[in-house]
Amino acid sequence: MKAKPVLILALLVLLAVVATYWRAGGSLAIAPGPETPAAPETPAHPTATFAGAPSADTPQPGELEALRERMQARYGAHLDHPKVQIQLLEELMRYLAELDPDHWRENLDALIQDWFPELADELRQRARALLAYQDFMDQERYTLRGMGPEERRDFIWAKRRELFGEDADRIWQSELRNQALSQSLQVLDQQPLSPLAKAEAYSQAIASTYGEQADQVLDNRRQELTDRFLTLPSIQQSLQGQAPQQRYETLRGIRQALGMDEPALERWDQLDRLRDQRWSEGQSYETQRQAIVERYPEGPERERALDALSRDTFGEDMAAIIRSEEAAGYYRYQQPRVYGQN
Repeated sequence: MKAKPVLILALLVLLAVVATYWRAGGSLAIAPGPETPAAPETPAHPTATFAGAPSADTPQPGELEALRERMQARYGAHLDHPKVQIQLLEELMRYLAELDPDHWRENLDALIQDWFPELADELRQRARALLAYQDFMDQERYTLRGMGPEERRDFIWAKRRELFGEDADRIWQSELRNQALSQSLQVLDQQPLSPLAKAEAYSQAIASTYGEQADQVLDNRRQELTDRFLTLPSIQQSLQGQAPQQRYETLRGIRQALGMDEPALERWDQLDRLRDQRWSEGQSYETQRQAIVERYPEGPERERALDALSRDTFGEDMAAIIRSEEAAGYYRYQQPRVYGQN
């Protein structure tokens, strides 16, 4: 079997030799001759060995050192956190698997030992748990597809806690928080409150779920969190039943409750009005399009009439998009209107 070896140890030793060379002022001792027996070599980290033979993909010493510096800069300050450990391991796994698919697990162990000696045992244990979890998710993928959402979630979490213990909650904290927020939204959707009262309650739920990180989460995910609220069936039902001006005020109030500043609120006000105008034009277009379809049989005459209608309604550029969508079987003005989104 043709191997693809490289010794990480050799690369690491080479880096150490180069460093020694410069510290010694650019001169290295000559290898001992017959009269001067050499001391036996003892690797600093016996596990830090790559299996395989040199190839075009073999990392050079400078490349490995640059990778080590990136890993230290990105993760070193927070490596006491289980989630950061998982992120580090996942990145190293991807890098090493691409470099040497046959030996990446051994090479991972070597890098862990050499680069993170104080955490080596903990990281190796974490790596074993992560690999077992990845194998589980791969082996059970068909079983998981056949489960309902709650059953699937419980099944996965049971395995996570089996492999990671209490650290599972810290590793997948963002998922737990997202789940808690989804449950809050489900409860809000059923409550007999006005959209603005629900928006205020939703804002409080975000603060309660994310604690000190709530402001940062809102800054980073404000649009996503706003969209999740606006798509609640009870919110859309309320918006659909409102006159345009009242709906504009409600949408503005919802966005304001979720922390949007005045310039953003003004931009959204303008976009809401523009969307209403487009939908009005679109509905008129759809009514006329249906009349043309009923009037003409399939063929060139129908297509010419539809082309003319779309150009007259939307202009040349937008008409081309609309007609292309229709050719693919998508009719945008037959889709549901979602206020605040389209």
